[in-house]
Amino acid sequence: MNNDCSSSPELGKDGKRRREGEGGDATADRLSNLPDFIIHHILSFLDTKSAVQTSVLSRVWQCAWKHVPVLNVRSDSFQQYSSFDRFVENVLSLRHPFSVRSMSYAVYEHEEEEGEDEEEKKFAQFVKVIKYALSHDTQQLAFTLSYVGEAEYGYRFSDLFGTNLNCSLKSLELGHVCIDSGLGSSGFQMLTTLELVLCLLASDQDGEFDPFSNFPCLKNLVMSHCRHLDIDMHGNERRLKICGPQLLSLELELVSSSNMEIFAPRLKFFRLEHDLESLNFSKLTLPSLDDAVIMINDEVEFMEGNEGSVRQGVVSLFQGLSNVTTLQLDSVTIEVSFWFILL
Repeated sequence: MNNDCSSSPELGKDGKRRREGEGGDATADRLSNLPDFIIHHILSFLDTKSAVQTSVLSRVWQCAWKHVPVLNVRSDSFQQYSSFDRFVENVLSLRHPFSVRSMSYAVYEHEEEEGEDEEEKKFAQFVKVIKYALSHDTQQLAFTLSYVGEAEYGYRFSDLFGTNLNCSLKSLELGHVCIDSGLGSSGFQMLTTLELVLCLLASDQDGEFDPFSNFPCLKNLVMSHCRHLDIDMHGNERRLKICGPQLLSLELELVSSSNMEIFAPRLKFFRLEHDLESLNFSKLTLPSLDDAVIMINDEVEFMEGNEGSVRQGVVSLFQGLSNVTTLQLDSVTIEVSFWFILL
């Protein structure tokens, strides 16, 4: 990765950079003659590895990738993790110290021998990437660790991000990260959108787990294939509470929790995709709800022998949706509802 930009096109008499092909050359590179901000915008649609590879096209493109305000790095485009690790290190050290508008960082499993030292190096790299993003005014951050190494449920949020952060982050997507109490004390005061995918929600405190109430600007929350560790260290049930005073949109897809409460007084849109076994809402407070989409994945046969728990889950759900303006149900949900009516 070349750090020498001294060979960039020279300045013309008008003070503007002279592009390759200027001066009457009929074979002028029209793409290279575009203004810098357009070139940077074009490169922002590429993953960072591809953007860096454009540096071999011409002198104009040699350092263009260093000015791109979007970073998108994925380990699955490298045969070995060590190569990916070196690439990320070089990108962060060579790019110009401008703000990063959006950053996506994803690590996948690689067929390499792992040891304790390698795990520590990876974790240190994860923390370094996060600190770089947060210190460069990143607005959108997607951080996915499909490979979690020795961490059974993924690395803990508080270990990766720390607490009491002061940054301008507005959108955060996390994959395969253990969400602990550190999320609530992270200090993301400007966060408006949060998406959790394949995350474990595990509080290190007894009693109710309320990870979202400390985000004063949170308007959109998506949770997909997440599991709540709902038994504390003393064997007592721990309730998951989704408290969003400013929340406008909430989507829950196959979120496993034996006891969930939702308090969202301003919520306008609610989408729920669940199976009957984990349909357990202790309380739903959604007084301003306009639109709701409910989908149940199980077959009705599941209810045989589980009528009591299923009835309780369905009743608590529809009681919480009593103020909705438009309700969309899939065929299984309708069948379940009629099944109880006919009993």
